[in-house]
Amino acid sequence: MLDPDFLAAIGHSARLRALVLLEQEPATTRDVAARCELDADEAAEHLRLLANAYLIEPVPDGGAQPLWRTRVTGWAGLSDLLAATAAPSPTDGA
Repeated sequence: MLDPDFLAAIGHSARLRALVLLEQEPATTRDVAARCELDADEAAEHLRLLANAYLIEPVPDGGAQPLWRTRVTGWAGLSDLLAATAAPSPTDGA
Protein backbone atom coordinates (compact mmCIF):
# COMPACT_ATOMS: atom_id res chain seq x y z
CA MET A 1 0.00 0.00 0.00
CA LEU A 2 1.30 3.45 -0.89
CA ASP A 3 1.96 5.86 1.93
CA PRO A 4 -0.55 8.77 2.01
CA ASP A 5 2.29 11.26 2.64
CA PHE A 6 4.02 10.00 -0.50
CA LEU A 7 0.87 10.35 -2.59
CA ALA A 8 0.18 13.83 -1.23
CA ALA A 9 3.78 14.87 -1.88
CA ILE A 10 3.76 13.87 -5.55
CA GLY A 11 0.15 14.93 -6.06
CA HIS A 12 0.94 18.59 -6.75
CA SER A 13 2.38 19.66 -10.11
CA ALA A 14 4.89 22.06 -8.53
CA ARG A 15 6.28 19.31 -6.31
CA LEU A 16 6.57 16.91 -9.24
CA ARG A 17 8.39 19.61 -11.24
CA ALA A 18 10.72 20.15 -8.27
CA LEU A 19 11.44 16.41 -8.09
CA VAL A 20 12.29 16.32 -11.80
CA LEU A 21 14.56 19.35 -11.37
CA LEU A 22 16.29 17.95 -8.27
CA GLU A 23 16.78 14.61 -10.01
CA GLN A 24 18.80 16.40 -12.70
CA GLU A 25 20.97 18.35 -10.24
CA PRO A 26 20.91 19.52 -6.62
CA ALA A 27 19.42 22.99 -6.18
CA THR A 28 18.72 25.56 -3.50
CA THR A 29 15.24 26.64 -2.50
CA ARG A 30 15.81 29.85 -4.45
CA ASP A 31 16.80 27.86 -7.57
CA VAL A 32 13.70 25.68 -7.27
CA ALA A 33 11.52 28.76 -6.86
CA ALA A 34 12.93 30.41 -9.97
CA ARG A 35 12.86 27.32 -12.19
CA CYS A 36 9.39 26.20 -11.06
CA GLU A 37 7.97 29.75 -11.21
CA LEU A 38 7.13 29.89 -7.49
CA ASP A 39 7.82 32.50 -4.86
CA ALA A 40 10.42 31.57 -2.25
CA ASP A 41 7.87 30.79 0.48
CA GLU A 42 5.88 28.48 -1.82
CA ALA A 43 9.04 26.67 -2.89
CA ALA A 44 10.16 26.27 0.73
CA GLU A 45 6.79 24.77 1.69
CA HIS A 46 6.82 22.35 -1.26
CA LEU A 47 10.38 21.27 -0.41
CA ARG A 48 9.42 20.81 3.25
CA LEU A 49 6.59 18.47 2.23
CA LEU A 50 8.90 16.52 -0.08
CA ALA A 51 11.51 16.22 2.67
CA ASN A 52 8.89 15.08 5.20
CA ALA A 53 7.86 12.36 2.74
CA TYR A 54 11.56 11.31 2.50
CA LEU A 55 11.65 12.07 -1.24
CA ILE A 56 14.41 14.69 -1.04
CA GLU A 57 17.31 15.35 1.30
CA PRO A 58 19.86 18.09 1.86
CA VAL A 59 23.27 17.61 0.27
CA PRO A 60 25.90 17.30 3.01
CA ASP A 61 28.04 20.44 3.28
CA GLY A 62 25.79 22.32 0.88
CA GLY A 63 26.84 25.64 2.38
CA ALA A 64 24.80 28.50 3.80
CA GLN A 65 21.93 27.89 1.36
CA PRO A 66 21.25 24.16 1.57
CA LEU A 67 21.20 22.22 -1.67
CA TRP A 68 18.45 19.66 -2.06
CA ARG A 69 18.58 16.42 -4.05
CA THR A 70 16.23 13.51 -4.65
CA ARG A 71 16.68 10.32 -2.69
CA VAL A 72 15.56 8.16 -5.64
CA THR A 73 15.43 8.62 -9.42
CA GLY A 74 12.73 8.14 -12.02
CA TRP A 75 10.70 11.31 -11.51
CA ALA A 76 11.10 12.53 -15.09
CA GLY A 77 9.65 9.24 -16.35
CA LEU A 78 6.69 9.51 -13.99
CA SER A 79 6.09 13.08 -15.08
CA ASP A 80 6.15 12.03 -18.76
CA LEU A 81 3.79 9.13 -18.06
CA LEU A 82 1.31 11.37 -16.25
CA ALA A 83 1.44 13.95 -19.05
CA ALA A 84 0.83 11.26 -21.68
CA THR A 85 -2.18 9.85 -19.86
CA ALA A 86 -3.76 13.19 -18.89
CA ALA A 87 -7.19 13.96 -20.26
CA PRO A 88 -7.09 16.48 -23.09
CA SER A 89 -8.05 20.00 -22.17
CA PRO A 90 -11.09 21.61 -23.83
CA THR A 91 -8.73 23.82 -25.84
CA ASP A 92 -6.99 20.80 -27.40
CA GLY A 93 -9.84 20.37 -29.86
CA ALA A 94 -10.66 16.85 -28.72
